[in-house]
Parts: sequence; structure tokens; C-alpha cells
Amino acid sequence: MEGTTSSLSGRHDYDTKWPAYSCAWSATPEARFRLAVGSCIEEKRNFIEILELNEGNLECVAEAEHPFPPTKLLWRPENGCDGGNLLASSTTTLNLWKVEDGQVKCVATMANTRAQKQSTNLPPLSSFDWSSINNNKLGASSVDTTCTIWNLEKQKIETQLIAHDKAVYDIAFSHVDSLFASVGADGSVRIFDLRNLDHSTIVYESSPPSPLLRLAWNKSNTNHIATVAMDAPGVTLIDIRRPSVALAGLNYRDSCVNSITWAPHSRNHLLCGTDDGFGIIWDIAEAIPSKLDTPCLAYECNSEVFQAQWPASQPDYVALGMAHQIRLLQV
Repeated sequence: MEGTTSSLSGRHDYDTKWPAYSCAWSATPEARFRLAVGSCIEEKRNFIEILELNEGNLECVAEAEHPFPPTKLLWRPENGCDGGNLLASSTTTLNLWKVEDGQVKCVATMANTRAQKQSTNLPPLSSFDWSSINNNKLGASSVDTTCTIWNLEKQKIETQLIAHDKAVYDIAFSHVDSLFASVGADGSVRIFDLRNLDHSTIVYESSPPSPLLRLAWNKSNTNHIATVAMDAPGVTLIDIRRPSVALAGLNYRDSCVNSITWAPHSRNHLLCGTDDGFGIIWDIAEAIPSKLDTPCLAYECNSEVFQAQWPASQPDYVALGMAHQIRLLQV
């Protein structure tokens, strides 16, 4: 059965034909209503669908089989060549896909060759991020405690380092310089400089110790990072100029947060998707320097929200990804 769509004024829904998890919204103005959605089927054979908005309806315009459920999908940044057509996905490998002529074609599969020499079973990649400074650079985090920086032009590992004492769950590049940050099961937020990877700076540690699952680096104010702890409600804000101390907390209805992303056009707004089915937008200017429990928007989806997207290509819309539905909302 094909996915189905429905729309209201300022809202567009797409119902997937399989359980979904990963979601990505194109960053380029040329493809400003193009999304990729990945299935979450508990077997090797999975799928990616490419959605586009046509005459007010979200429609699937291309589909491809994908090995295992993709842990993350991400389009090439806006300043990249073929940015609106080149898509990356992660499983046990890093995969590049090109959308062309109504088809999704895999153009590269890059394995962690250093790990492959030791074992035929590659460790899963938990997440990755594309550098907006150098679109040929991509960083991936892994449950084997490492972060790997890839040179996509050469399709080779540029550097690999043991980033945390335990599994690394997320990675994000700064939008203005050579820094990237990571979080992991050891409960720390660490910052690395690509120019000198001999050292890292721990800018935050959860207390009591708890794994940190997600992080998002503010696109407009690079001093601010948001992170999410396992089985803990809300979001923690960090100012990297004041390491070790949380700047503020955001907590709505004691909801646990699955996904976080900063607004592409505002230094103060953060979008979250929660386990009790809300899409939440916070104005962090109201939170600092304390806790905030009243968001500027709380939209009820009636289903757990696994993904939250706020695209630079269409900043007056957000996307909320649920197990069987993608919802676009005008904000």
C-alpha cells in the first residue's frame, strides 16, 4: 500500500507505508519542499522515500531500498554542489545517495576500514553531521567510542579518534569554525578542534551521571549547545564559555525529548519533538539564566515525535516525524 497524504491550511501530512524513524529536509532553495524519510523495519531490507510538495500535497517521488534502518539522514548543505540532490545516510556504513530523474541511486558506501581489519562486523554509526564550512567533510559518531572525519571528495577517512570513554551517540559541527562537538554514554559534552585533535575540552557532564543522547549546536550563536539526557525530561542548555555548569533547563510536562534542532534564522528558538507527542518551540531568551516550563508553541501530534526538522530553505515551516506520519506545519 502506498503512503497517503492529507493537508490543511498551513499543514501537510504524509502517512508512510512502514514504520518510520529518520527524516531530513533539503537545505537548498531549489528543493525547499523536499524531504527524505527512512524506514525502521526490524530486518535488513529497509527503504528511503523522497517526498516533495506538489499542488499542496506531499507525494513520494522516488524510493530506494536501504540496508538496515538508517540511524540518520542528512542532505548536503546549501553551499554544496548538488546540495539538493545529494543525501547521506548511516547504518554500519556511511552511504551517499543521489536523487536524479525520479530515482534514488547509491553512489558511495564507505565503511570504517580500520575497524574492518579487526572484525567483519562493523559497529553501528549512531549519527553524523555535514560540515557547513567544508561540504566535503563529514563527521560520524559510533557506538565503538570513536568519531570519524571523512573526506567525501576522496571517500577516505581523514582522521579517526577515540572521542569518549563509552559509546558516542551524536556529533555536530560548529557553523563558523573548525570545531565539532560530541555526546555519549559517559554523560559528557566534548568539543574538538580539527586543527589539533590531540586534546578535547569537556564543556559539560551530566549530574547525576546519565548518557547524553542528542546535541544541537546553535546556528546563529555558536556559544550555545543544547543536549538531551537519557530518561530525563526536557533539554539542557550549555554556554561553552562557562564549562561544567548548565546555562538553563527547558522542561514541558516532564516530557522526554527525542529530537532537537535550532531555528535556522533565529538565535533564540529551539524546536523539540517529545515522547508524549508534542512538537515544542522554545524561546531560550526567556529561560536564561534559569528554568523554563512554558514554551512559545506546544503542538500536539497524538503520537510520539521522533524527528524535528527546521529547514533553512523554508524557515516558516517545521517538520515533525512520527512512526507512521510526517507532518509539515507553518509556524
